[in-house]
Amino acid sequence: MVLATDVAHLVIFHPEDLGHAEQWPIAWYAETFVYPVESAARRLIAWCTGSDGVFKLRLTTGDMTAREQEFAGPSWVFPYRVRDGRVFVDNSDALPGVEKMTDPADSEEFWFELADGDYAVTVTAVEWEAEPGAGENGHDTLPNYVVAFSPLEGRAIDPARRPPNLIGSRKATASDEPYVSRPYPSDPIDFDRIYPAFVSANIAPVGRAFETCGEAPIKAAVPPGADDFAIFDIPFVVAADLSPGAPAVIASCHGMRGRPQEQRTFSFKAEHAVQIAAVEGFCRDGKFLPPERHGLFRRGPRPLPADALATVQISPLATVEDGPMRVDVVAFKAEILADLGSGGALAKRLDGLAGYEALRLAAADETAFLADWLIDHLPLSGRDRLVFSLLPTHDRLGALDQAYRAFREYS
Repeated sequence: MVLATDVAHLVIFHPEDLGHAEQWPIAWYAETFVYPVESAARRLIAWCTGSDGVFKLRLTTGDMTAREQEFAGPSWVFPYRVRDGRVFVDNSDALPGVEKMTDPADSEEFWFELADGDYAVTVTAVEWEAEPGAGENGHDTLPNYVVAFSPLEGRAIDPARRPPNLIGSRKATASDEPYVSRPYPSDPIDFDRIYPAFVSANIAPVGRAFETCGEAPIKAAVPPGADDFAIFDIPFVVAADLSPGAPAVIASCHGMRGRPQEQRTFSFKAEHAVQIAAVEGFCRDGKFLPPERHGLFRRGPRPLPADALATVQISPLATVEDGPMRVDVVAFKAEILADLGSGGALAKRLDGLAGYEALRLAAADETAFLADWLIDHLPLSGRDRLVFSLLPTHDRLGALDQAYRAFREYS
């Protein structure tokens, strides 16, 4: 088989074995909390090619040839169960999921027939370019990968932690070491400047993204004549209400969609938590203007112009002392997982994502992760999501425990 990939991964599966993933997000197969489970269940084989490209595979129930062995690189043994008489080889485009792009039924050339049963599947990368004559026209080149199916015969094969790296080089080594993400640090907070600000019902805690459409004239912070990218360099203060002492986030815009003549949807990411120190003036056409006054002695502020954003000064959040732990975290997590696994209130809310989120939650040990997960998935207002996220750990879990029980009672 010859197969192209633009995600640097190749997978082997049967669609009927993965129907539970039909609503799972893109690239779910590579998640470290998903892949070991699907591999241990003998439903999925996946590996990383190290790069995009076109790859030649030879699938067999026999052994590697002498030529292949001479130029063999790293290999990995996967457990797999054939249940339907054949398996499908893919670049992930046909995997069940919300981003599924092709139908295996339309690609007969990528099916491989096998007798039902349990297999040990050895995938070996081959450095085909190293064979003398490999670059000559007409040369019968070696495959990039040999995929050999042999009877499992009761062997215990531990699943990989993620789709392992199998690079076509005899110097390479196979690795399933989980990737470590190190996000870029956010810009330091400047407490001396004035920020354009607006209210959003969808405000999210630090590290989370949210969208706003029609809630405020976001482009008022952009000077006339600036291009659409100028908005990405402007820090905004976003809150559930603009008043002194209210919690807020400093957020950056990272996307917008919609036609120019229509209301656009803006995507933001919350980067820092702060509180509003003062609401002073407004921003229009990228200019910061003092508040307009009216009334006796011009003491009363005028309503904010429709084409302007409020401007605010900010201060650090006040430190709050934590209360005693009131929640049995282990029991609470077990209760949430039982809800997800038995069609409870949260499972119904998440629908086809319930299984995916149960795997994510089960794989995490940190108390903070449970709290963050509940903030993300309980039906909370933006205001409550922000307020709960700023509480110290014990108080946050206590508030979320109450919110979960209220949600379940009224669902």
